[in-house]
Amino acid sequence: MPGWVLMNRTLKSYSHMSPSPIPGFSANPPTACFCRDIQASLSLFVWSASLGPPSQTCPPAEIAEHTSTSPTHQFGQFTTDPNLMGKTWSSWRKGSVCHRVGINDYCVYMQSSFNKGQGISLVATSSTIDSLSKTRGFVNRLLITLDDSIAPVAPGILQTRPIKDKGLGVVAAGNTIKSNTKVMVDMPALMIDPRAFTDLSQELLSDLVTEAADMLPTASGDAFYDLSGGEGLPRDSQGRALAIIGKNAFRTKIGEQLEFHTVFLNVSRVNHACSPNVAYYFDPITMRKSLYAVQTIYPGEELTIGYVDLTQPSQTRQSSLSYWNFTCSCSRCTQPSRRLRESDDRTAQLLGIRNKLDQYDISLRDGQAMAELLIALYEIEGLEARIHEAYYRAAIEFNGVENRWKATKFARLCLDRGLLLKDETRPFVVQMRSLVEHPEGHWSWGFRLVGEQ
Repeated sequence: MPGWVLMNRTLKSYSHMSPSPIPGFSANPPTACFCRDIQASLSLFVWSASLGPPSQTCPPAEIAEHTSTSPTHQFGQFTTDPNLMGKTWSSWRKGSVCHRVGINDYCVYMQSSFNKGQGISLVATSSTIDSLSKTRGFVNRLLITLDDSIAPVAPGILQTRPIKDKGLGVVAAGNTIKSNTKVMVDMPALMIDPRAFTDLSQELLSDLVTEAADMLPTASGDAFYDLSGGEGLPRDSQGRALAIIGKNAFRTKIGEQLEFHTVFLNVSRVNHACSPNVAYYFDPITMRKSLYAVQTIYPGEELTIGYVDLTQPSQTRQSSLSYWNFTCSCSRCTQPSRRLRESDDRTAQLLGIRNKLDQYDISLRDGQAMAELLIALYEIEGLEARIHEAYYRAAIEFNGVENRWKATKFARLCLDRGLLLKDETRPFVVQMRSLVEHPEGHWSWGFRLVGEQ
């Protein structure tokens, strides 16, 4: 996937994803339509079948005259006519095509002033648009522009560069990026109500997705069609936009109840690796997706994220990645056979230890050593993006033997990494804060000592 390059600036460093095939769609372009979705092993860390009935095309809706603002897209920045900045979210523009299923009309809605003129298009029902417009982010007008402190990237930092066997990718250039550094902030450009994938045929869905992409401001539409997935297909072909969605969409949740398959013009350019050096967090309130370095990234090194569950053996990962029609060639997957076997053995042991600790069996007497080994296995396999999961288990185990200082240490480490990638309401955040504040009052205090008295 095409990407950005970091250059001439020092940034400091800090998931994710399992393939989520969209029901009823094949795995091959141009009709592929899958989304990426962060998944962890436990509900502590984590927050459709056959196609539905045939839809009926609605009469074309009235479409407002489109005046292109031609914003300029360069290195993640969008500039546009200042007069657009005063527009509000009441100025949704409805497309000319709708498709009806039952009482639901799926249409295209576009708002051109979103995110400094980047614009946003949605394939959704009018009731979904109404609900979205009432979410906290819209009410507070946080989504019209980004503060300077969270601009997508500083001018001149990003550029695209060819990556061997990957096309274009994001590469650090200039100064070293340190772990826990925020390297990018992005906002949605195209969003699709997930019900459309099960309610509509591919042909009808493709009609809507194509119009949604074409209604974006000129530079944003160009950036969308420059994403991977549509190679070999003319821009005006019906299948190209849907193929791009298939390669680049993330599952996102907005507010409490709204879910979408979403394309981000910048984040969607970052390639995959099974030991990624970047992870991301999507804020469901403000709709901002932030990327953090989780390892030190040196000049010339590519920035990568994970598309699948990385705590699985190599063959399982490669099978999952086949949904994106590529074979992973990252360093973890292309080791000599003996080292690859060792990596798979470590991964199997990681899963075994994690599952055993999660049973909280009071007869287990070496849980602390197992938890420390678990941390080492995450580190050896390059799973820093999810290492807060191991820190959590270590905190519980040491609190279980009334070692408050080590328990607090690992709880602090869990929060330090976990809060970069998860929101504060996640159960593991609540648990770790409770342990830090009062280890003796936490449910895990001394649970491994039961029966030893």
